[in-house]
Amino acid sequence: MREQFDEQLEEIRDDLVELCALTEVAIDCGTRAVLDTDRAAADRAAEVCADIDTRGRELDYRALTLIARQQPVAQDLRALISGIHNIADLRRMGSLAAHIAEVARLHYPEPVVPHELRAIISDMGAAATAQAAAAQEVLRFRDQVAALELIWADDRTDELLRRLFAATKSDEWLYGAASAVNITLLGRFYERFCDHTVEISRRVIFVITGELPDE
Repeated sequence: MREQFDEQLEEIRDDLVELCALTEVAIDCGTRAVLDTDRAAADRAAEVCADIDTRGRELDYRALTLIARQQPVAQDLRALISGIHNIADLRRMGSLAAHIAEVARLHYPEPVVPHELRAIISDMGAAATAQAAAAQEVLRFRDQVAALELIWADDRTDELLRRLFAATKSDEWLYGAASAVNITLLGRFYERFCDHTVEISRRVIFVITGELPDE
C-alpha cells in the first residue's frame, strides 16, 4: 500500500513539473504576441492555457482523491496540500499568459507596445519565462536553495514594473489613456505571473521544512 501511495505521489509531482513547463510556453507565446503583433502566437497562448486548465483540473482531482483515500500525514500531507495550491497557481499563470496574448489579439494588426517601452516589456517577458523555468526546477528537485533564489529574483520584475508605471505617468507620455491602460495591464499581468512562481517556491520550502518563509 505504501509503495503504491509513493508512486501516485511521485506521479503528481511529475505532472506538476509538466504543468509548470506549459506555463513557460504560454508566457513565451504571450510575449511574442505583444512584441511582434503575432496573431498565431496569441492563438497558441490561448490553446496552451486551455490545456493547462484541463490538466490542472484533472491533477487537482487526483490529489484530493489521494488525500481522501490514503489519509497522509506529516510531509506527505504537506506535499499534497501544497500541490493543490500550486495547481491553482499554475492555472492562474496560464490565464495571465492568455490575458497578455489577448491584449495583442484585441488590437491586431496594430502594435500594442510603443517603441520606447519594448525593451521593458521584453525584459518582463524574459523574467517571467526565466521564473517559470526556475519554478520547474524547484518543483522537480525540491531544492530549498533554488527556491530561495527564485524568490529573491522576483525583485527584478518589481523594478521593471515601477519603470513601466513611471513611463505611463510621465508628462512625456504621447500615446493617450487607452495605451497607458494597456501597458499598465500588461505590467500587472507579468508581475502577477511572477508572483505565483514565488508562492510555489515558498510552498516547496514549506514541504521541506514545515515552515513558510517570510513574504
